[in-house]
Amino acid sequence: MEIIIFILVGVFGATLPYYLHRKFNIEPVKASALPSLIVGLIFYFSPPILSESLHFHIPILFFGASFVGMVSKKILPSYLQVACAGILFTILYLNASSFFNGYGGGLGTAACISVLSLYGIKKIKTLLRFISVKKKSS
Repeated sequence: MEIIIFILVGVFGATLPYYLHRKFNIEPVKASALPSLIVGLIFYFSPPILSESLHFHIPILFFGASFVGMVSKKILPSYLQVACAGILFTILYLNASSFFNGYGGGLGTAACISVLSLYGIKKIKTLLRFISVKKKSS
């Protein structure tokens, strides 16, 4: 059950800053920082009604996922792609964030890897379409 909550937080944390930037023209850093501050303050000042693990990890996960939401619409143009990057970020955060110490921080590195992975998949699909068109025309 906790993993589902973590994935939902990752998706929401990634898509909310992206939405704020695209719809309200808020700068990406501010669109990431404002919701992260609100979530952080809520969890800092509220009593731990959730499990200790959720109470500790949700604000950190939301903050890291908001880095994903700072992506340009030229790189990930749809909300679905940003949501998928948020899911990938969550998986990286839960399984490998301790490996990223010393590389600019685990959250930023995991966010970068998740965005670059989806961007790479998008480019590979484009390349495969190009190759198949090239073969048909030959």
